[in-house]
Amino acid sequence: MFENKYPIFKRGELIDKKELDLLRDNPEEMLNLMYMDRKNGIIKGFEIVSDTEKREVKITGGIVKYGKNIYRMREDYIFPMPEVENKYILKLRLISDIEDKKYYIRRGEFILTEEEKILDNEIEITRFITRTGAELRNDYKDFKDLRRDFNLLEIINVKYSSKNEKGTLHPEILKLWGMEASKKENLDIFDINFYVTCLQQDVIERDVITSYINAKLNLTDENYTNEQMFRHLLTILDNLGTERKKVEKKRIIPRKIIVE
Repeated sequence: MFENKYPIFKRGELIDKKELDLLRDNPEEMLNLMYMDRKNGIIKGFEIVSDTEKREVKITGGIVKYGKNIYRMREDYIFPMPEVENKYILKLRLISDIEDKKYYIRRGEFILTEEEKILDNEIEITRFITRTGAELRNDYKDFKDLRRDFNLLEIINVKYSSKNEKGTLHPEILKLWGMEASKKENLDIFDINFYVTCLQQDVIERDVITSYINAKLNLTDENYTNEQMFRHLLTILDNLGTERKKVEKKRIIPRKIIVE
């Protein structure tokens, strides 16, 4: 047997400590239960928005998990586009601590750095290589366009939370793949099932992606990096041939028969 308690607030009644504790604990418990089987990574949000006129990049609010803790960023984070040519990685560093023996503090701080190493308590948000005077963009035209040399806000190595310790691919990567694959000519039942899954689900488990890659390319590896999965999915797209041609249906107008 179990029970859930929710405080009822009425005009004129005093609120005691137990009611305040319930008010505090219920939302936290709900979030933890919803994502208890997920590992470290982004759960929702942290989308990248490029503003070329202001020359700045915005990271939207979202939810991320590290260890057993859920971190919520309510406000957007904005950083200016770097003026110096270089390789950059934007990381989110997560810290859980106790302050003044009164509060648990869960803190997230963004770090824009040239250091490629990702620490255990850090999650990659984006990486890019800048060219002087050019704007950072993320206007991906197709799946192949997710990888460009310069001025692209890249999301291939972003760690999305899943049941796998390594996380999974960013949903936008798989949606771009699914949209492109759906137009191809040489599709089998595995391709159709996978691209439909890519278009319908927000998060696809890493093991599902790996199994599809291995089946299509006759491989056996179970520990691909995000980069390797991207390259394999690109190869599969090429193997699926060209886009299907649109067949225009002609309207057939029956000829009139005149009987004298």
